[in-house]
Amino acid sequence: MALLRWENMSGEEARQHLKEQRLVILPIGAIEAHGPHLPTGTDNILAVAIAERVAEQVGGVLLPLIPYGQVWSLQDFPGSLTISTETLASVLVDLGMSLRRQGVEIWAIINGHIGNGAALQMAARRLYQMNGPLTYIFTYPGLSEIASRVCSSRPLPGGYFHAEEIETSMVLHVAPEAVRMDRAVREVPRLPPDFLYRPVPWSEITQTGVLGDATLSTPEKGAALIDGIVERIVAVLRFALQSL
Repeated sequence: MALLRWENMSGEEARQHLKEQRLVILPIGAIEAHGPHLPTGTDNILAVAIAERVAEQVGGVLLPLIPYGQVWSLQDFPGSLTISTETLASVLVDLGMSLRRQGVEIWAIINGHIGNGAALQMAARRLYQMNGPLTYIFTYPGLSEIASRVCSSRPLPGGYFHAEEIETSMVLHVAPEAVRMDRAVREVPRLPPDFLYRPVPWSEITQTGVLGDATLSTPEKGAALIDGIVERIVAVLRFALQSL
């Protein structure tokens, strides 16, 4: 399907398309350090790439990217920018209610940054209580399962992966020009035994921001990861659209 980008439509075109399309898709990411070989906008690159592929398969209208997120863990690393969970949740609630006034029934948020999770969950629950659009949140669904088949690496406890084989491979697939593989490093994070049970700034566990071995990355691995993630999102959204 041809991509329908909200910002490229006139108001009248938006009104007409929203009569035909019951779904709006929002990519959201973050600006944060991703080691010496990836750009600070890595999460944005991946969120947009996945959102575009989903929209091409299920239709809907694609919103512009929200490029800032909650970056507590890496906030002290060079290049990282952060907004609070409360601010991000409030923006999403306001945007969701604005979409509802425009007639949007289903809102799919394609999240490229794990740190946004609390804000996204908070916003989705508030929107549910306020009779906003039915909000779906997708943060790399199925990634651990797919990675177990195609990668040597696995996400860390808690599902964390960052700038290593998994994430670098995905960027190599969707935006190879953004990756500097000659700078890729391997760094095994030093996880304390209480890592999952207290706030842990990542400066305590990594010097580079890389949580594993980025040198193992390939675009072929990235293609398998991205394709599998998109497949899972598409299946859920097709079910949601059929259920209306």
